[in-house]
Amino acid sequence: MNHQPISTAFADLSSRDLANLVEANLIERSLYFPRFFRGEIHGPNPVWFITGPAMRVANGIVTATFAPPELDSAIEAALIPFKVRRLPMKWWVGPSSAPQDLGRYLQKHGLTHNRDMMGMAVPVPQLPEPVPPIPGLTFEVIEDRETLVQWYRLFVAGFPVSFDPTYLEILAATSLRPDSPERHYVARHNGEIAGISTLFLGGGVTGLYNLTTHPRVRGQGLGTWLTIKTYQEGLNLGYHIGTLQTTYPNALRLYHQLGFEVYGKIGIYQYVPQK
Repeated sequence: MNHQPISTAFADLSSRDLANLVEANLIERSLYFPRFFRGEIHGPNPVWFITGPAMRVANGIVTATFAPPELDSAIEAALIPFKVRRLPMKWWVGPSSAPQDLGRYLQKHGLTHNRDMMGMAVPVPQLPEPVPPIPGLTFEVIEDRETLVQWYRLFVAGFPVSFDPTYLEILAATSLRPDSPERHYVARHNGEIAGISTLFLGGGVTGLYNLTTHPRVRGQGLGTWLTIKTYQEGLNLGYHIGTLQTTYPNALRLYHQLGFEVYGKIGIYQYVPQK
């Protein structure tokens, strides 16, 4: 994994370069769990992973480049490791995938379209100063399991997921290590957790994930403040480029206002074995 920040200036990178960096961060984060738990990672074309019993739902293909004459047979061959083990999986279709309409062919082979994410990037030093929108705010990195449990509870409340004790233990095992590329943060308002975020160092850039705020403080600018504070953590480590993926129109507008631009789309397709 590439934990070192890239040295190229943002202004010297093409739109294609930035699209690839957005995707690279997402790919490295996707492969982090299987690497940590000694799951299977194969490549280079396609690049796919199976986490195994440690995390049964974490299986997928993160990039594939297929030529049209062999497209159908290549897709079927790529799906074999998941089908024979009856494992659910997700297939990422991003800027490095080919052909451009790969998603259309995946649906013909039984995968369903889950969602599209807009990949965005920004030069972090150009983000505005994080002015606290309300008094009584603090920001901290999570270093203990008790705070991580509180973080996870707000994560479950803010995203369409259910509480999974196994996943919580995996988060603790992977993110509380001092050398972890993934770091979780909490914003507190008068001591109570009001927002959460995650920063992943990978692909030479920093990726923002899991940003959500508590309903009691929404609409006051906390999300903007938390976004900037999280990226500043990466900047302090030498990472000058920030990336993210979002599916939410309101978030898209917020990030545009901060200076982010869209550099590509990443489609998520999923396969679920029939019972």
